[in-house]
Amino acid sequence: MTDIDEAADVSAKPLRHNRDFSRFWFGETVSLFGVQVTNLALPLTAVIVLNVRPEELGLLRSLAFLPFLFLALPFGVLVDRNAKRPLMILANLARAVLVGLVPVLAFADALSMPILAAVVLAIGVCTVLFEVCWLSYVPVLVEKEHLVAANGRVSASSSAAEFAGPGLGGLLVQVLTAPYALAVNAGSYLVSVFSLLTIRTPEEVTPSAKRHLGREIAEGIGFIVRQPYLRVLAVAGAAFNFCYMFVEALFVIYAVRDLNMAAGTIGGILAVSAIGGVLGAALAARLVGRYRFGRVYVAAVVVGYGGPLLIPLVAGPPVLAVVVVTAGFFLMRAGLTVANVAGSSLRQAVTPRELLGRMTAGMRTLMWGIGTTGALVGGFVGGWLGLRTGLWVAAVGFLVAALPILLSRIPQLREMPSAATR
Repeated sequence: MTDIDEAADVSAKPLRHNRDFSRFWFGETVSLFGVQVTNLALPLTAVIVLNVRPEELGLLRSLAFLPFLFLALPFGVLVDRNAKRPLMILANLARAVLVGLVPVLAFADALSMPILAAVVLAIGVCTVLFEVCWLSYVPVLVEKEHLVAANGRVSASSSAAEFAGPGLGGLLVQVLTAPYALAVNAGSYLVSVFSLLTIRTPEEVTPSAKRHLGREIAEGIGFIVRQPYLRVLAVAGAAFNFCYMFVEALFVIYAVRDLNMAAGTIGGILAVSAIGGVLGAALAARLVGRYRFGRVYVAAVVVGYGGPLLIPLVAGPPVLAVVVVTAGFFLMRAGLTVANVAGSSLRQAVTPRELLGRMTAGMRTLMWGIGTTGALVGGFVGGWLGLRTGLWVAAVGFLVAALPILLSRIPQLREMPSAATR
């Protein structure tokens, strides 16, 4: 039996027996918790060590996402031309060095805002490369029938990290101080690197007949536009991200000024909503296995896109407001996670192996390119119409965003189609 035959035999087994996927999942879970530590420790480092202004803190956040807009598409070509595992190892090694550089510079009293901004931007570049790679790499490790379960496990890890990570980050910042807590995330990336090094599944790379960057990018975008399911998912995903960033721009200030919520209460609401994500990820594979794929996806969309209607619903008694707002975020995260797991699996299933990198990069660019403008529009609308009215605008926008899916062929799917579907 050849190495490739052995790999196929392993990937065909139940997911719990797929050792290579388990290694990947373990490393990714550790690094996801490390990312949550960094999400807290890095801005605190900027505030405490560098005494930055709010505008500078906003700049750091935008620099973290900026590479998604400009580098995802060329990275998609790179990923389709090369084996993905070495690229993921390179990306996480670079992230470990970059994150570990911050406490070293802080200790040497050499950290400055321009240096920190450059580090954040470089980390963002590595994050884009890793994100494009791993979504294209899961189908290498598991068979189509296990994609939902595999994506569900990674999503569960992500939601668990979002729930427990900020608390862990706060504890580490308190014990180690902000810059030195970042060393934990550097170590988490190294754990991921070690896990990737232990994977033995061989990866076939199909050489592209076209070695022109622009044509290969256009081929990936063209595939998304022509493929009926991908086209719908791209439009709905971009609209959802726009509304989500819209809400994110308004919610904290609305909770503080209009609902008189304390910071701890707001943190509790977001933590409970992350539990919704964990629950959704845990149930996704079971739901898809028991019910028709299209019905599960539509139900998840209705719950996830409808949940935000509860956020601006109550502005009265504080306890009632907390309960209703928490329910809105919980339903949004639970439904969204099921929809994301099913949608990611659908995207992977209908895309030929040689286009996975460019498809993933194209979807990321289309979804986040439009989505990131939601925060700017949300701030403007909230200032113009008021915070609560702005949240109502976003809530209605979520319902509009669901329409492309509800009116598409996706609700009629009994099971996930294959890459032959056009």
